[in-house]
Amino acid sequence: MKYRLLALLVAIAMTVPMLGTHAYAQGPIIVMLDGGPLPFDVPPMVVEGRTMVPMRVIFEALGATVSWDDATRTITATRDGLVVRATVGDRVIHVNNQRVTMDVAPVIVNGRTLVPVRFVSEALDAEVDWYAAGNTVFITSPRGDSFVSAEEQ
Repeated sequence: MKYRLLALLVAIAMTVPMLGTHAYAQGPIIVMLDGGPLPFDVPPMVVEGRTMVPMRVIFEALGATVSWDDATRTITATRDGLVVRATVGDRVIHVNNQRVTMDVAPVIVNGRTLVPVRFVSEALDAEVDWYAAGNTVFITSPRGDSFVSAEEQ
């Protein structure tokens, strides 16, 4: 009996770390930018309590140019002299060469680099609000005119 209980506890202890830290909110997460929904090929998700979104979609919608360095797994966004650089697995993000620590490191999901939506949006001077009851993130760009509809893409 003792050995069965011990074997069960060992099996549980070995299984729990394999579950990962990705979790989905109840229902899909909607991201609105300047009044319009942003389309994502990889849906936003909650990781360690933070809403994560594909960085390229957010930054390009906010008018930034985005590039990817596969060798270093680093994504860089530039707009109007501002440079934001994030590396997968590293909580430190560089904003104009200033080191800033995020709560959650960028992750790759289905070939897309996901980053905390609030942090990266605010790096480009956008305002971010969360409406929990509707699982909706509202982003307001500094100019309020950054929304690019699916038809314009």
